[in-house]
Amino acid sequence: MIEYFDNTPPPTTPFGKPGFLPRRTAYGEATEYGLIPVGDYVDMVIAKADWPDVIAACDTTQSFPVHHQLANGWASGWSQDGLNYCWAYSLAAATMDRRLVEGKPHVMLGPTSLGGLVRWHNSGNYLDETIRGAREKGIAPASYTAGYSISPSRFKPGWEEAAANYRPLEWWDIPGGRGDTTIGHCLAVLRTGCPLYVAYNWWGHAVECVGMKWDVSRRQVGWIIRNSHGEKDPIVLWGARGIPDEAYGVRSCSLAEDDFPQRGE
Repeated sequence: MIEYFDNTPPPTTPFGKPGFLPRRTAYGEATEYGLIPVGDYVDMVIAKADWPDVIAACDTTQSFPVHHQLANGWASGWSQDGLNYCWAYSLAAATMDRRLVEGKPHVMLGPTSLGGLVRWHNSGNYLDETIRGAREKGIAPASYTAGYSISPSRFKPGWEEAAANYRPLEWWDIPGGRGDTTIGHCLAVLRTGCPLYVAYNWWGHAVECVGMKWDVSRRQVGWIIRNSHGEKDPIVLWGARGIPDEAYGVRSCSLAEDDFPQRGE
């Protein structure tokens, strides 16, 4: 893992412009999008004094999303390949990981099938609007999309019908940019196996958060991130740099026809 501390140069994206736009809705005000405020469930909140023990327990039980990823191996080399679609790649990654947690078979999803949310332009998008769009229309399997194309005319016929089978339905809404509050809420969701769909203003980038680490000497949380620029391994953001400005946890996904075991004759 590549590790970045507060006093080291930050990771960059090769595109030079923000890949996401600040959320349009306020925390707790988008329940119609399927967003459920974590703060409404006070029993989920983890006290700061308990962070080291909870992180250690998740490592022991292999319950963070990163553990499910490593067991299945699909995430290595995930790449946007020049598209300004971090908002789509990170949501698709989180959806695939949530399906693994739910015991569904792995299906590689095609992030570019979400391009209609930005009228098929190569541009950034709002994370909360992406959540709403994916909930309504779904994400087509990669077998229907033409590599990195954002031209739907090149997609395999039937891609829209296929996308409707792969919809993230419910999400945890987490207050972003609030220091210890954000950390405690994110850890509460991560320890259930839920991957996080997060964004950073300083980076202009949306990524998937798949776990946490604890630095005993610094008494800091490290955020395990899956980026989408071809990295083989996760990266770790330490300290204040790792606290996301937006964070959402995939709580449930729809069933697809292929999720049901095939019966013998």
